[in-house]
Amino acid sequence: MNPIVHERIAAARARLAALAQADRDDPQIDPEHGARWWVGDDVAPICVVLLHGLTNSPPQYDRLAPQLHARGHAVIVPRMPYHGYRDRMTRALADLRPGDLESAALEAVAIAALCGARVVVAGISVGATVAGWVAARAAIDTAIAFAPFSGVRALPGATNDLLGTLLRALPNTFVWWDPRVKERQPPSHGYPRFATRALGASLHISTVQCRVEPGGPHARRAVLVLNQNDPAINNAHAARRFAPLRDLGVAYERIVLRGLPKMHDVIEPALPQARTDLVYPRLIALIESP
Repeated sequence: MNPIVHERIAAARARLAALAQADRDDPQIDPEHGARWWVGDDVAPICVVLLHGLTNSPPQYDRLAPQLHARGHAVIVPRMPYHGYRDRMTRALADLRPGDLESAALEAVAIAALCGARVVVAGISVGATVAGWVAARAAIDTAIAFAPFSGVRALPGATNDLLGTLLRALPNTFVWWDPRVKERQPPSHGYPRFATRALGASLHISTVQCRVEPGGPHARRAVLVLNQNDPAINNAHAARRFAPLRDLGVAYERIVLRGLPKMHDVIEPALPQARTDLVYPRLIALIESP
């Protein structure tokens, strides 16, 4: 093996091992819900960073990541702070701040740069919002944002900025994802309720996404992927939030997928109405497009 390649992979493995050790050292974290990765002995043409959604955890990608690795890609799935706990009813998520998500994503990107010639960051929901933030700040190849939580569908665009400020300032409240099933809400590796403060963190990241000086590091390309039938997010506002990436020199494109179920998280395979057979091939094609 080329000594430089060996050094890069060894450095990546050391940093990944540190992430795993930190998860093991925290008794709150379920050992089955920690960060995971698929990294070979050589630098892959592409290393993909997959960012899970709010209240979910790395197992969200346990079906997609091996498919990507089988196609020759390295894959890293970080665990976002306060996620993946043994107690699905934990109240820790109320402590989530924007910087927690940003730091976790940047560390994963730095490791991915050691593992792949190109780095692609893809995320769903809040993970997609963070992917857009990374696109404005890191010299990655591509950011793919699938249904970013930039605003609530029921509210006009600008009102969502006020909502984010209020959610971060007001006392936290926990809300069931589905009040009909409450704690029985799948997936088992996610939480059945969300913290309003955590939603405020995502909206804040969306608000400051492109507030950077032009000329700094940024992604070569960013793809905003929207579900026409998404019942949760404001698709038009998400497009407004991502379009300014062009001003930074990012090649930006928007794709609207039609024919998908009326659901927000179209990545999670454990949801009964999921159609990953439709979504995964499209996502893989976007990751691999030159």
